[in-house]
Amino acid sequence: MANANLTNSGHSSMCVMVVDDEPLLRFHLQRLLQELWENVDQVITVGSGLEAISMAQEINIHAIFMDIKMPGISGIETAKQLRKSGFSGHLVFVTAYDEHAVAAFEHEALDYLLKPIEEKRLHECIKRLQSRSQTTVKYELDSDQLTRLLPRTENVNTLSWINASRGDSIHVIKVSDVFCFIAEDKYTSVITADGEFLIRKTIKQLVDELNPDVFWRIHRSAIVQVSCIECVKKDDQGHYFVVIKDLERVLPVSRNNAQLFKQM
Repeated sequence: MANANLTNSGHSSMCVMVVDDEPLLRFHLQRLLQELWENVDQVITVGSGLEAISMAQEINIHAIFMDIKMPGISGIETAKQLRKSGFSGHLVFVTAYDEHAVAAFEHEALDYLLKPIEEKRLHECIKRLQSRSQTTVKYELDSDQLTRLLPRTENVNTLSWINASRGDSIHVIKVSDVFCFIAEDKYTSVITADGEFLIRKTIKQLVDELNPDVFWRIHRSAIVQVSCIECVKKDDQGHYFVVIKDLERVLPVSRNNAQLFKQM
């Protein structure tokens, strides 16, 4: 595996790894890194913490961009195991939490990126990594410091069930079964494989209550579950449209939210 770290000219190559269980998010960050970080030769993507640990033992990784909340072991726990196994590269956490929830990261001087990732913020992060300034980004966190971060990332309450009406009946719907939410007049439609239901919550209220790792607001009147996106299309005018799996409905993406998909 030693040859994996050399370019054709014989010099050491720079390899960066993206760790995220959502394929769409992995691809998005991979494309951004390839475009913004000129010195990077390869951007590897994996879907779990265990894959990241295994890959880091085989290939010399310069920096790892890692999601915090993943099935199996979390990003924090993965980081702890990476450090214990001798990984000395740079770590950047990717999180969907707001400024207040990520205060712990700033306190520990560990860099982080908020989802959805913006090009400007990622470029700033890359410049920090390139400068290797220990006063700006602290990479060598030990296990105790990483453990202190973990409880603060697990206390974010998100909506798991929702009461929705159809006709004269009230249905209790698991949020993970929802394809998308669409605002219509005084109500919001809840779209699932079993059909459409209505709730009185606004899109704005839902944004505050849904897990931003799982649901993206693509328009002022629409929220979609990321894993339910079949593809994203772009028309001749540069407008983006999301196609939902197993549905005939196509949802427009607002100009402000097009950054979610413009690198794809």
